[in-house]
Amino acid sequence: MSVTPAQAEEQAKKAVADYLQACGATDPVMVGNVLMKLLSVAGVHIAVAEGSTKAFERLYGTAWFVRNNLPAEPVKTGNTQ
Repeated sequence: MSVTPAQAEEQAKKAVADYLQACGATDPVMVGNVLMKLLSVAGVHIAVAEGSTKAFERLYGTAWFVRNNLPAEPVKTGNTQ
């Protein structure tokens, strides 16, 4: 990997913020909907690059982390990470 995990995370945060702004996503439901579409498209790209089993494993791991480490109720701070 030519970029460090920390660098990739910073780029991802910027890309998501830019994407949300480009979509005009302001309310929580719209944010959730457009981010779900982004996640879906990213999952397809992972499957194309690494196969559907690997894509499933990566997405499942992310879903597991979210479910087990983040609050069940929405966070009102506007800061995602």
